[in-house]
Amino acid sequence: MLHVNNLTIIRNRDQQTLISDLNFSLQKGDKLAVIGAEGNGKSSLLRVICRPKEAATYLDWTGEIFFGPYRIVYLAQECPQELLDKSIIELTLPSAEDNELYRLSGELNLDSELLFSSRETGSLSGGELMKLRLLLLFMTRPDIYVLDEPVNDLDLAGIHYIENFIKNSAEPILYVSHDETLLEKSANRILHIEQIWRRTEARVTYSGLGFREYREQFIYNVERQNKLAAKEEKDYQAKMQRHLAIQDKVHRDQENISRQDPSGGRLLKKKMHAVKSTGRRLEREHETQTQRTDREEDVEFFLEDLAGIPNNKEVINLQLPELYAGNKLLAKDISLLIRGPERIGITGMNGCGKTTLLRRIVDLLAKRSDIEVFYLPQDWQSLFAEAVSALDYLDPQGVAVLRQEAADLLGSLSFSREEMLRTVDTLSGGQKVKLAFAKMRLTRPNVLILDEPSRHLSPLTNPAFRDSIAAYPGCVISVSHDRVFLREICTDVLRLTAEGLIEEDPLLYMEDDASRGTS
Repeated sequence: MLHVNNLTIIRNRDQQTLISDLNFSLQKGDKLAVIGAEGNGKSSLLRVICRPKEAATYLDWTGEIFFGPYRIVYLAQECPQELLDKSIIELTLPSAEDNELYRLSGELNLDSELLFSSRETGSLSGGELMKLRLLLLFMTRPDIYVLDEPVNDLDLAGIHYIENFIKNSAEPILYVSHDETLLEKSANRILHIEQIWRRTEARVTYSGLGFREYREQFIYNVERQNKLAAKEEKDYQAKMQRHLAIQDKVHRDQENISRQDPSGGRLLKKKMHAVKSTGRRLEREHETQTQRTDREEDVEFFLEDLAGIPNNKEVINLQLPELYAGNKLLAKDISLLIRGPERIGITGMNGCGKTTLLRRIVDLLAKRSDIEVFYLPQDWQSLFAEAVSALDYLDPQGVAVLRQEAADLLGSLSFSREEMLRTVDTLSGGQKVKLAFAKMRLTRPNVLILDEPSRHLSPLTNPAFRDSIAAYPGCVISVSHDRVFLREICTDVLRLTAEGLIEEDPLLYMEDDASRGTS
């Protein structure tokens, strides 16, 4: 239904090859998940397929893409501005007489009062906006779905719904996601886009495996290849050492042979010729031996040696009778006591006030002189002055020692030198999140307040991020709908409801059960 042949995509700005010689087809029943580290070209691939005119403003490509006569629908990662400028009723009114609109909105848990509201779409919360966009997309009844991060900003119930939709859809789906649980449960094909060797070489792998199986095979193959490369290199060095020792001996014999022994001289000359021939053969073999490969997702977030916080130290004791957003009452009777290096996860339905609560906590802790806080907001774009380079963002004063530390940090997070010097607005969402983590490291906080921290990290990078949070000796307060993060990292999970915070067992997220209401 969708065929991509010999596709190579090059970014105009720096002539970097994002994707090289890609071939795949998407047939009925295929759920092809595109994975890869941040900035590798996943969104670019989807845009070239679905919005070639937009893509042509910053990309060049060669190859063939064919999906006619089938109808394709595309969910971009960023909501188009023309959609944000419209009222909700402008978008939903054309389908007012279609019962499917009401069935789908109910399944998406989209507030019925919101469905025909005169509110501007841009005033919705992130989760409400994503649900509305998905509703409008489903109403088009396409033949092929192309989805770029369809669960971004969704609550757990919304994530479950999309997970089941992808898994059970009769139509083929090409999608990007960083949610490991969703990938494990829905993908039956994997397209892995990489930029290896410090982002100097594009590599793409198509696999007919599910995500878990592919990840295990990928890690195993990388380790096996590197072990084999190391063994072959060791053998080569040993052979070369023996070869050079023989060559050196023959050379010394040639220097010391008497002129009265021409026969011996000729023999040594032939022997030296054979030795050099052996050296050339060894060099040719070296060129074709197994080469090491790297894993660009194998990164270090450097949190383990940051300042800790004592077990009995009170981080926050919040007693909040009412939580408002503007004039809207979101929740009441909120009680929150956090001590020492606890790792708290906060969940809740879209629009219930999680981000509002987190900002309230940030404001309270900002008044403390005995605590150093780093806040990663859901709108992480607000952290950056877009016109500065990544290095200037980390080191605005140009201090040589700090600049070198900043460069080393960015290098460990898979930034190329060119990317370190580019302005922040040209970086991908995931790279900006990594840049924020580098800033966090340099800030040296003992309290982290994180709003959906893992959603822009690759599913192959997220394990390293979780390991770093697990080793972090400070306190973590995080809004998250990442089920692996909640069950593996959080010491406590609190669900925000209209009646306050309800404690949950993190191990509940071992099983998928949207009916628990942990949405």
